[in-house]
Amino acid sequence: MADFSSNKPYEGSESIAIAMDIGTTNSAVAFTYLHPGSRPKVQAVTRWSCQPLLGHESKTPSAVLYEAGEPKAYGTAAMEALQEHPERVAYWFKLHLHPPTSLRSAASQRFEIPPLPVGVTIERVYTDLMRYLMKETQHFFERTIQDGQRVWARVRDNIVIVLATPNGWDIREQAVLRRAAIKASLVTEETADPLLQFVTESEASVHYALAYPKNHWLERNTIFAVVDCGGSTIDTTIYRCVSTDPLSLKETYPSECIQAGGIFVDREVEKMLKKKFHGTSFSEPESIRSTVKIFENQLKPIFDGILGEYSLQLGSTRENDPGLGICKGKIILSNQDLKPAFDLVAEQIINNTLTSLIKRHPEYIILAGGFAESPYVQRVFQRTLANSDIEIISGGDFVNKAAAEGAVIAHIKQFVVARAAKATFGGCVRAQYEKKLHRERKHTVKVYADGKPRVDNAFHAWITKGTILQGTSAHKLPYHVAWDAASTSINDISYHLGAIGIEVFAWEGDDIPKWCKDKEGGLMKGMRLICTLHANLSALAEGLQIQRGPRGTKFYRVDYDVYVSFGGTQLHAKIQWKEKGVLREGPVTVMPYVS
Repeated sequence: MADFSSNKPYEGSESIAIAMDIGTTNSAVAFTYLHPGSRPKVQAVTRWSCQPLLGHESKTPSAVLYEAGEPKAYGTAAMEALQEHPERVAYWFKLHLHPPTSLRSAASQRFEIPPLPVGVTIERVYTDLMRYLMKETQHFFERTIQDGQRVWARVRDNIVIVLATPNGWDIREQAVLRRAAIKASLVTEETADPLLQFVTESEASVHYALAYPKNHWLERNTIFAVVDCGGSTIDTTIYRCVSTDPLSLKETYPSECIQAGGIFVDREVEKMLKKKFHGTSFSEPESIRSTVKIFENQLKPIFDGILGEYSLQLGSTRENDPGLGICKGKIILSNQDLKPAFDLVAEQIINNTLTSLIKRHPEYIILAGGFAESPYVQRVFQRTLANSDIEIISGGDFVNKAAAEGAVIAHIKQFVVARAAKATFGGCVRAQYEKKLHRERKHTVKVYADGKPRVDNAFHAWITKGTILQGTSAHKLPYHVAWDAASTSINDISYHLGAIGIEVFAWEGDDIPKWCKDKEGGLMKGMRLICTLHANLSALAEGLQIQRGPRGTKFYRVDYDVYVSFGGTQLHAKIQWKEKGVLREGPVTVMPYVS
């Protein structure tokens, strides 16, 4: 159990917060039970059904075994079925949710993602695994917390669920997880907004790393980076320390995420073994999968690329094949056999992560994530940064627990007070025509109800990439709509106002584009539709007054302001308008775009 508290007892109301880190290969859960007079502590779930008690195991495999579309086993039990029934096991399923923006390298784009079992969707897998994790957490809580059953029953309906996600995940991915959390009964449709929270894996890692009084290197204005090396992503975030007491951090650059990590090494080793064992008794798919699993557990964690040869236990000591170098169940693999698999990922880390980090001059780099434990990965960092002034801080004990336990700490402590916008966000508007700016679409200009020449599909930037956003700050976006008074009735206007929709776009480039859609109405290349904001303003229709335009036109006009908060880990929005001189405010429904 980790204790990151001060001497001051907790004074709030009784509550439980649970964080789930559903990784590509393994999942972890941590929780905190807060009650008056206690000091905040975080505890990892270390017992899992059908998993051997080989000590305190804080992780369980991210796998679900299905039979006729129904879940039959989870974790270790599901992985045991992978050898004989791979088509029935959902594993490495997190890759199905990664956005295309994380596929920067040719290697990651070519990576073959294991298919989900027939009839099973990615949302279904997350639903089933979340339900299992919650059940296991409840059992562990009730066994380890004094009077645990009564406490759980008392606060169950108000438990806060925190989900750790890669830096590159956004509204689309959060929407899938939100629906899964509701279907798994972690939260309800009504309580999802206040009780379901998201935190990036990098942010969770930095909260874990800095929650303890051992960071003598951290001072005010220190610039440092967190590089989270996971199973399928490498997440990078750069922070500046605003203050140390209380600890407060701000992102200095947009966080980054590339699809790379430990599983890519596993897949390359699998290819190497298939080639080496071709035409022998060891080439059967089950045998190859078993050997790869042994590699993952035994050799991968210790491979450093220094020795000339490495031994790998295949199975029975009676196995012998001199031609393959197998003696008494062991095979000798050369450095040349294994190094290319690690280099594939190492090159991505160097080209897409370390090169840009060096240019941004952080003073320290904190390594987090399970793959960061690899001696080979650590040597890559040390070698690449040897001529820089950047000091590497190894995560040590926290690399395996940072995402889950750190997510709980992030919920309580909230060290990060500002984040950098990862893209330029904006909307598609009907802009007033400007000759120099819109010349290329002069032929599309129309005179609208307010009598002004306008052009459709112009990009209106709200927040530019790299802007430092406070977590609680909302940005005011003024909008209006107009109708020809001669051809539009109040009833028609009321109908249209009942379904106001504002599309939200993200532009990944460093410039600001003029257009969000092309002349045919399709998305411009590089433009991404992330969600639509929906609001009901039908109550405004009755109080509308006819207005006169510059050319004598008569029209109705409705003005309203949309307030959007981009600074947190989730997008929030609200709408304001004046109704008979009185300022009104209403909710906005955020509908993620799912391609």
